[in-house]
Amino acid sequence: MAEELQSLLDKINQEGIMKAEAQKAGILAAAAAEAEAITADAKKEAEKIIAEAKKEAEAVAQRTAAALEQSRRDILLQLREELAARLGEAIQDAGAAALSPEYMAALIRELALAFSAAPESPVCVRCAVKDADKLDAALRSALAASFTAEPKVFPGREITGGMEVSFDGGKCFYDFTLDAVSDLLNEYAGDKLGTIFKAK
Repeated sequence: MAEELQSLLDKINQEGIMKAEAQKAGILAAAAAEAEAITADAKKEAEKIIAEAKKEAEAVAQRTAAALEQSRRDILLQLREELAARLGEAIQDAGAAALSPEYMAALIRELALAFSAAPESPVCVRCAVKDADKLDAALRSALAASFTAEPKVFPGREITGGMEVSFDGGKCFYDFTLDAVSDLLNEYAGDKLGTIFKAK
């Protein structure tokens, strides 16, 4: 009887151990599966984060390149505008110095040669108020031999330098004012400046 009891106890103990071993194996397998799933999820999440980071880095690089290009264009535009402004000032200053009454009288004398076929037509000149007296005196001596009619000089308050000249009594004027000459030179210089900047 005692042996049977012992055998029964051993059998129950063995079954308990086997059951515990089976439960342990099940728990370990479930834990391993869960760990594998967590690792797989973590790997997918890491790949997703890396892909998004690469995409964002590319977008930042593109934005940075675009911003740098825009800055380059802005700087070149500002430089061109500054150079054009300084060039305009230099042209204005040089034009004001060059268009002296003596030079204008010499220019009119040269132009008068082309219109000397009608020496009876009066030469009319509009110039800056500050130049009127000097230009009048210079013209009288310059044109005395070519024209029978005396030149007429009219001061124009809107003219800052240079002159407008007519060889048909004021019907048609040729514009040699400082503004007209400066505009012409500015346009020429601006085209050249534009060509230089386009080449860059």
